[in-house]
Amino acid sequence: MNTFAEWIESRNRNWTNPTGFLSVTSINWLSETPQTFKDVSGSWWAIDHDVYSDGFEGAGEQHWTVKVRDEFTVPMTGGVLEIASRGGQIVLRPRHTDSPALKAFKGVSVFEYDPAYAVVAELVEDDRNVGVSSSAGDLGISYDSPGKLVFELHGERVELTAFTRPDPTQLWVIFRDGSSGKTTYGTGRNVTAKKREDGKWDIDFNLSANFPCSYTDFATCPMAPRENHLTVAIEAGEKTPEFRHTLEGVVPQGY
Repeated sequence: MNTFAEWIESRNRNWTNPTGFLSVTSINWLSETPQTFKDVSGSWWAIDHDVYSDGFEGAGEQHWTVKVRDEFTVPMTGGVLEIASRGGQIVLRPRHTDSPALKAFKGVSVFEYDPAYAVVAELVEDDRNVGVSSSAGDLGISYDSPGKLVFELHGERVELTAFTRPDPTQLWVIFRDGSSGKTTYGTGRNVTAKKREDGKWDIDFNLSANFPCSYTDFATCPMAPRENHLTVAIEAGEKTPEFRHTLEGVVPQGY
């Protein structure tokens, strides 16, 4: 399918972004005590959401303010430095264009397109706010949900809690299924549902995407809520990546 090929191309562009997630070389949580890190210059500390450095890129003391749950990057030699608010804490993630993970990436690994995994769902409305855990622990993440998307797959009735998007014609689903930890990444993947003219929703699981945590230890990705842990195997979309970026370097991974 041409659209499937285009999706694969877009995913490859995402992962090969020279300052994208595969360029992250560490994750560093700040405290009020100055710290130094091997892959970013200067010493760093934070008081609430005010971030301070001394010696970053050869400069004296500098100061930034981060909005709650926001992030931004600042230029540095060889890439950019991400400064982010996560779970009420401040995290630094250096992004280097010569990251070993970027060098190791050879393209996304995906299942062949299977039209059986393109389903039509109905939304059973139930407005609520849903707490979601993170690959870095409980960071107080929550999303607004309009209800559950209900459909049939392989003869089974499936219900998935969906989350709102800025675009009202789209809903976001984070799910774990029977393939998770086997052929697909263990903590789950995500897919976008699109609203049809008849009010129902198209979900194409062939476009199921991995989160950065599938490739790296240096991410704080949301995990599928327990209510979205499915028994049915959805062997469509992105598979488990062939490598993982850790503090010890890039290592093979698979199940």
